[in-house]
Amino acid sequence: MRTTNRTTIDLDALGGLFPHRVATASELLALGLPSEELAVRCRPHGPWQHVLPGILLLARTPPTRAQLARAALRYGGPESLLTGLDALQLHGMRALPATGPVQVLVTRPIEPAAKVRLTRVRRPPDPVLRRGFLTAPLARAAVDAAKALRVRDDIRAVLTEVVRHGGVPVSDLRPGLARGSEPARQVLSELADGVRSVPQAWARAVLDDLPLPPPTWGALLKSADGRPLGVADAWWDGLALAWRFNSPRPPRPDPLSAAGAVVLHTTPTRLRQSPTAVAQDLLRAATEATNRPIPPIHRTPLHHL
Repeated sequence: MRTTNRTTIDLDALGGLFPHRVATASELLALGLPSEELAVRCRPHGPWQHVLPGILLLARTPPTRAQLARAALRYGGPESLLTGLDALQLHGMRALPATGPVQVLVTRPIEPAAKVRLTRVRRPPDPVLRRGFLTAPLARAAVDAAKALRVRDDIRAVLTEVVRHGGVPVSDLRPGLARGSEPARQVLSELADGVRSVPQAWARAVLDDLPLPPPTWGALLKSADGRPLGVADAWWDGLALAWRFNSPRPPRPDPLSAAGAVVLHTTPTRLRQSPTAVAQDLLRAATEATNRPIPPIHRTPLHHL
């Protein structure tokens, strides 16, 4: 659609030609709009605005996150892919909201811009189309998000979600994070050990200083005759000791306690804020478990790597 006749262009309806009302200046010029017209419409309080160099939003309202993501892809060029938190959102992951610079994979050198985090790659991964956006595959998006994040619990939340709910094997994350930050490598180690939630990671840190063997993280428990007894966030076979912190205390009677297991309940808030007190609670529970016969309770891991 090329024309030099300005009277044929309905400027108010022009935004409908472009996804999310995001257009490049070159596209608008090709439609016949003079550069002076673009400059006038992008003045402060004007009907349009510059989102990134050469990228315009054909609206006066602040850009939504989707419009920023679209603008970042247009800025990156035709082979660019959305990655990081924005891509995770599009893949259905909800551990963290998409904030900060939009992460984009690009194949050519591009000038940095404040609202975009550009990562140049020689060979981009195969794109995945999500809600009209070309995105990196789930594992790559998670790796890029983890590299950009600085708070350990944020990294835990992202990586745990893609493994637990996204079905990404830990082995698919390891190569991309081999040279990542120390927190990212620690979270990867936790996942390799079977940790599948942020509270479980806090609990693992409590156990680091205790003389207890490693537990099974996430166990489905049954009686000797196969009757379901419930789930433990951490379980010690040799003690028949269950540790729960992801679910509310069950109504009485608790089938697991009735079957003879020692069950310790700890809230995530207490895990986070009072690890020393929690360690003492756990040692008391372990002592109680040691001083009674071990009941015949069988466990099946909930998570398989």
